[in-house]
Amino acid sequence: MQVIEQIPENSSDSETSDKDDEVFVNLQGELDTENESDSSAEEVEDVTAQQCKRTKNFSWRKKRFEHQSAANENTFIMPDQLSSPCSYFTRFFDEELFQLIAEQTNLYSCQLRGTSINTNPDEVRMIHFQDNAISDPDQDRLFKVRPVLEHMRKKCLKIESENQFSIDEMMVPYKGIKAGSLRQYLPSKPHHWGFKIFVRAGVSGMVYDFLVYTGKSTFGAEQGPAKELGLGASVVVELCKTINNPMECVVYFDNFFTSLPLIVHLNESLGLRSLGTIRKNRLKGCHLEDDHKLKRQGRGSFDYRVDNEAKVAIVKWFDNKAVTLASSCAAVSPVKEVRRFSKEQKKRVGFTCPNIVTQYNVHMGGVDLADMMVALYRTPAKSHRWYMSLFWQMADIALNNAWLLYRRDAKSLGEVKHKKLKTFRLEVADGLIHAGKKKARPSKAREDDVPTKYIQRPVTPRPVDDIRGKEKDLTEIQTDTNSSEMHLDSVFITLLLSAVFSSSARCQYVFVQNSVNCTEAQRYCRQNYIDLATVSNSADVTELMRVTSASSNCGASMTARHNGFSSATTVRDSHSTEMIRTVLDSH
Repeated sequence: MQVIEQIPENSSDSETSDKDDEVFVNLQGELDTENESDSSAEEVEDVTAQQCKRTKNFSWRKKRFEHQSAANENTFIMPDQLSSPCSYFTRFFDEELFQLIAEQTNLYSCQLRGTSINTNPDEVRMIHFQDNAISDPDQDRLFKVRPVLEHMRKKCLKIESENQFSIDEMMVPYKGIKAGSLRQYLPSKPHHWGFKIFVRAGVSGMVYDFLVYTGKSTFGAEQGPAKELGLGASVVVELCKTINNPMECVVYFDNFFTSLPLIVHLNESLGLRSLGTIRKNRLKGCHLEDDHKLKRQGRGSFDYRVDNEAKVAIVKWFDNKAVTLASSCAAVSPVKEVRRFSKEQKKRVGFTCPNIVTQYNVHMGGVDLADMMVALYRTPAKSHRWYMSLFWQMADIALNNAWLLYRRDAKSLGEVKHKKLKTFRLEVADGLIHAGKKKARPSKAREDDVPTKYIQRPVTPRPVDDIRGKEKDLTEIQTDTNSSEMHLDSVFITLLLSAVFSSSARCQYVFVQNSVNCTEAQRYCRQNYIDLATVSNSADVTELMRVTSASSNCGASMTARHNGFSSATTVRDSHSTEMIRTVLDSH
């Protein structure tokens, strides 16, 4: 961006005059009182005392803002080497959490059936997170999933954080009715119905802290600072308390949260600078140019007022419409240029843009970015239990945070290429499925088993480092339908994979002419391709006959399948097709 104008310290704007130096003093202030109906005299006195405490006088002048500053540069500890995707994921969903789930699941089965199902961290059937006997839903409406939420929040707070944060809402899709009033409606979000989570995230989309909205009980019995600042400001204060180095950071939020008492409170109590859009009824007597007047001046026009004693600046800027911003660290200078499409000139032209607007646009989208990454491969786990939606939301956030940590480490080590989110999720799934399994000794094929002429095809890729078991396809998860137990890693990772594989791959067959028995044919195809072809329908038979038509007079043949997820053993001669064995077919 090109710097067009920078307001000097001794410019005419900083000089006193009858017009520009007019002092606007707010003697009473505007009180954002909540609608509460109670005839108790004691409560009326409490409300009056709180209103007096929230009232603050501001002296607004049109002059240079003396407290402009920026957040410190982000510095992270460089790792010795990159870890595996599964290792990054287990920083959030570790063995402690799985052990907790297993213990609570066994306890829940005893309470429900009278006997324990004796599950362990590797197995689960009746997944549960909290003891119903010691929990009171009146005190904690999220007691069903509270251990998972607290564990995940503790892990997020341990991450080495950035210095610029944004605070916004995140919606967990849920349309059921069993959650009662916990289900919220936000028409501005892609998913209108669901659970509302207030999130503090970095510019990269990394989630560092969150708070699930539960109504009046959101902040517990003490209600935090809600009675003094209001709900939006109380959420910001609660999420900013966990910042490790607040004096080096800047936090951004929208007009739902922003108020002048909040900006002053963050600066005075935590030393934390803030910036956000603000509503007209929260300006505390700050009189700016009217929207119609700015519109007549054209796009890029702005007006501003500052209070250097309170360390607050307010700027109104007109683009397509007027927007007002307040900050304790940025104002007008330096004025930069932004390009917008002009209907009159039929091209993109430049307009002036104050620094406060530029800073907001650059740093505000962290929570939206985190929400977008969750929506890309959301775990499609439907359940009658409403709290399972929150559990799977935590799993998706853990996966995204793990991927962002991997990218951060890769960048610090100078790695040019890095795994995409889809590939990263697949490798995490592969590592969890095969974790703890012994590696089988590879079989050696005899020299006479390998034909002298065959079509060269790439072999299957090497499994990820977390796989300590036998190499196999991701979808070959053996499930015993007669068993009363299901494996936790199979259930967990199958759901993750179903969010990635949205369409089935088309099978391709390769014909290899060689007179061998079934076992030798299978061994050869698994060494050079994936497996022998599966004939499951008429379309497969047609494709198989087309491939083998050139060698239909041979005594026996092998047809290898090298692009697909199912596998089987098939031997076809010139007269008939014999199905020898069928393995798991995901299609």
